[in-house]
Amino acid sequence: MYLVEWMHWQGQIAEEGSWLSQKGKLPGFTTQEVSDDNKRANKERKERQSDTPRLRSPVYAYNDTYLEMRAGCMEYARGLITVISIFTWFLAISFASMTSISVSRLIDGSSRILFDLSAMLVTGSLVLLFLWGYKKYGLQITRFEMLTQRRLLIRFNRKTRQVYLHRPKYAGGIVTLPWDEAQGIYDLGGSRFPILLLWPSRPNRPQMEGVHVGKACATSEPMRDEWEFIRRYMEEGPEGLPQPRIRSKWPLPWHAFEPVFGGMLGLLLGRREGKPSSGSALDTQQIGKRLLGRLLMLVIISPALLTLGLANWLSQLLCWEPRWPKVIREAGQPGKPIPKLTTAEDYDPETCRRLYLNADLWVPKDHDSDASAEDEKSGSQWLP
Repeated sequence: MYLVEWMHWQGQIAEEGSWLSQKGKLPGFTTQEVSDDNKRANKERKERQSDTPRLRSPVYAYNDTYLEMRAGCMEYARGLITVISIFTWFLAISFASMTSISVSRLIDGSSRILFDLSAMLVTGSLVLLFLWGYKKYGLQITRFEMLTQRRLLIRFNRKTRQVYLHRPKYAGGIVTLPWDEAQGIYDLGGSRFPILLLWPSRPNRPQMEGVHVGKACATSEPMRDEWEFIRRYMEEGPEGLPQPRIRSKWPLPWHAFEPVFGGMLGLLLGRREGKPSSGSALDTQQIGKRLLGRLLMLVIISPALLTLGLANWLSQLLCWEPRWPKVIREAGQPGKPIPKLTTAEDYDPETCRRLYLNADLWVPKDHDSDASAEDEKSGSQWLP
């Protein structure tokens, strides 16, 4: 599900006054806070954060040059939009069938001409209304899971010290970012979101880039281990790291059920990876009741999870496998060029203009007037 990525990107390019605009909605931050974050990020990229590096999320390629993983947020919820889309299509097809039946009766000269004519007009109008509304609003929502690229990808290239993101165009597209500016956030307070990688805005890249990497977890320890694997791979190389399991890119059915039962089930049952309680009799009794309640909940929600898993698999079958541009596929090979870092000018003129118009979203609130004037001057050429 690419809803989070779409909302983030649309917030970067939204016109002021739009419901997706972030003007006045983001908490302010100071220059000192930015400096502290940069120092923390630089330190965490250079120093070991865990003694047990390991990858829990799907890995699609791993060698001495690059590490490629699945990216994105809310993978466990993929399938919900597919179910809703299929139900909507079913209603539209039903109304279209009713319209065709009414038309055939009119052609045959049925005695209920008035009734058939009214039914044809009503159901035909509903079909046309659906087609118009779906093209304008529904198709965009459906493409968060279907009729789009099969997955979001992130590639870490240790030879070029760059990170490549592969997203649909409506969620930001393919970008090239510097590893040395990446900020890893893996302690999200049990919010069940994966590791968050952030890249602060720059004069020629006025938007803040962000991507979720890895598998969601309720505690920070497994995500710390995952971040340490990525960090150590980029800074020290693959030597000494455990060999990750390489996953096939074919849309196999059990790959669709894994995030549903591993993520959604833990979310619904409140599963945590924290330490167990003490072994007192009262605690044991409470744990027994809790386990029984979760077992009953599992029995109740299993059909829904099974449906969601099938919808997840169907959504992948109706998507295509993303492919990297040639310059990224060859990055790090001897004699091959290093991909250019993405800037606002790499987008179309309208998107570029909007990115610069929203550049003040990432300006510290105590930014001095001279710097603000310089930012405004640099973006003025894109104003209408």
